Amino acid sequence: MDMKTVGIVVMVVALAFTIYMEVQKRTTFAKLEAYLREGDLENYLKVLDRPLTNVLYPKYNVLFMRLNALLAMDDADKTAAVIREMSSLKMNDKQKLALAAKAFTFYVEVEDEPHAHEVLEYLETNGDESMAKANRRTYDIFLKGSHAYIDEMESALSDASGVEEALLCQMLAIQYDNKGDKDRSASYRERAERSLDAVVSK
Repeated sequence: MDMKTVGIVVMVVALAFTIYMEVQKRTTFAKLEAYLREGDLENYLKVLDRPLTNVLYPKYNVLFMRLNALLAMDDADKTAAVIREMSSLKMNDKQKLALAAKAFTFYVEVEDEPHAHEVLEYLETNGDESMAKANRRTYDIFLKGSHAYIDEMESALSDASGVEEALLCQMLAIQYDNKGDKDRSASYRERAERSLDAVVSK
């Protein structure tokens, strides 16, 4: 077999492999989307566990998809493990911020104040200013027992509706809890539920 023929064979094999990998990538993504729509997170994770999936996608992407599933499943131990694993990866600035945002939400939910504070400082230094401000409020209210944002959020309610209104009401309910005003807290919780019900019923 002459060199020209060898070169053609190599090119054909390489092209066939490229096409195969692209087809597998699209098929895998379609399966992941389908399981996610159905809320079938067990099978979603099984697809992510396949060796081929780890060949098709960068490790960061696979772990980020796994992180989203584990957060939805409220699996705190496995979520924390994935965050630690991802933190050791080489990432660009956008990827670091995306991971930090997920990690901050998780640490607030599990009331891990030291880790939440660490991530918050990173977000405040490197992230979007408005998001950093929102994260600071969340940290203060949920983990530090603050009720310093009541006036600000009650003023914002006049222009809020739907999900935004529900979120503000929920944050106000927690702040009134922090303040010791159970009646006002209950009132805002009821309003938050009504706001969410109105969104769902549309």
